[in-house]
Amino acid sequence: MKHIKKLCLTLLLAVSMPAVGGNMDYVIESIDQIIYEKMPEGTDIALMVYDLTNDTTLYAYREKIMCRPASVQKVITSVTALSSLGSDYQFKTTLRTQGSIGKDSVLNGNLYLVGGLDPALNEHELRSMVADLKKAGIKSINGTIYADVSIMDSTYWATGWCWDDAPASFQPYISPLMVHQGFVGIQVKPTVKGQAPEVSLYPANSIIKVVNKAVTQDNTLGPLSITRDWMHNDNTIIVEGNCKRRQSTDLSVVGSADFTFALFRQYLDEAGISYGKYGWGTCPVMARDLSVVSHGLPAIVKEALKESNNLFAEAMFLQTGRLQQPKEITFKVAAKYLQNFVSRKFGMFSSSFNVVDGCGLSMYDLCSPQFMVDMLTLIYRDAELYPVLYKSLPISGVDGTLKTRLNEKTTLNRVHAKTGSVTGSCTLAGYIHTADGRDLAFCIMNEGAVKMAPSRKVQDQICTVLCELGL
Repeated sequence: MKHIKKLCLTLLLAVSMPAVGGNMDYVIESIDQIIYEKMPEGTDIALMVYDLTNDTTLYAYREKIMCRPASVQKVITSVTALSSLGSDYQFKTTLRTQGSIGKDSVLNGNLYLVGGLDPALNEHELRSMVADLKKAGIKSINGTIYADVSIMDSTYWATGWCWDDAPASFQPYISPLMVHQGFVGIQVKPTVKGQAPEVSLYPANSIIKVVNKAVTQDNTLGPLSITRDWMHNDNTIIVEGNCKRRQSTDLSVVGSADFTFALFRQYLDEAGISYGKYGWGTCPVMARDLSVVSHGLPAIVKEALKESNNLFAEAMFLQTGRLQQPKEITFKVAAKYLQNFVSRKFGMFSSSFNVVDGCGLSMYDLCSPQFMVDMLTLIYRDAELYPVLYKSLPISGVDGTLKTRLNEKTTLNRVHAKTGSVTGSCTLAGYIHTADGRDLAFCIMNEGAVKMAPSRKVQDQICTVLCELGL
């Protein structure tokens, strides 16, 4: 029975496999064998490989099956951002005013901290904006300080994100003002045995509270736990259990705009710049800039793809949606814009993929290996888009999420691809440069994967066979 199933699988796979190159039969048989013998029990696979050099399909199996792309979704988002916004686009955070600076160093007028959905804004840059006020001669503000987050509505997660991932730093509460990527770092360090350990936060602000119930070197307690009171959507960090050694973690901040605005006011206090009232408001169109912090789109794309940064992908996703709805952008508007843009730009049927967010966290994101390979093929033909995308993808054995994968002699630096992993789905898509000089576009989607390692091993074995084409 097994031999019959294997023969049927091989015949099915070989239907669309034209023989290109001397060892194609070996390649097809090798991948057949990997699929038949190496797949983790209870999982499935769909994949497609396209020879870009010879313009032909090398391998396809269940290539039209719709699967969860996981973080491979970030490729679609990055391509849309680069194509629609342009590679010179800047994500900006600005300090603006309509007021004037008097001889007494007083800013007579309101000051606006305007959020521009910049995912790379850090606390040092926020301090530098305060420093720019001092350089402008401002020592006091005779007006109200406003935080302006009007470019986005108050929905901070996309549909289909898991509510119990709330405290995780990879699922931030997204807003137009997000310092330190919307999370805070917590370090717990043991002190004297039987005493409470030392807890430190970075960046620290009074908006984040700490309840320290842990004890140093108390073996009667359970393991050290560091979490946030996410069940009550609260910014109280709870530390409890036995602290035997230094431990650290990152946790999301509820209300990232509130946190950013609180830090900004803290830095004003530290700089000796006095002010009165503060609140939330929309900056007038005719206001002028006092300070600007910006980050270019290529750097945002690189972080989203190399390190699989969800926030950076969502920032691009929402920014592209602003092309359709400049104010109070929503996830739904951004999803509709991306779906329509990809359909128009690449001629894809909208029924062949479903977009809900920009990073692939949503359980409702869907696409097929054929869709991804078709997109990768069209990008490959684009002389402007392809170089930016290619150098932003993780490189096998070199950097990003592929740094420790495919690092053997025959695969090192030959695979430039985006990884993806959420419970139930493990994906890999990108480009391969073969031993005989061909360029391939490929997409592998493993479904039913609870543990990622076995599925990644299958992906790496398939990529190794492809990299060795021509040897």
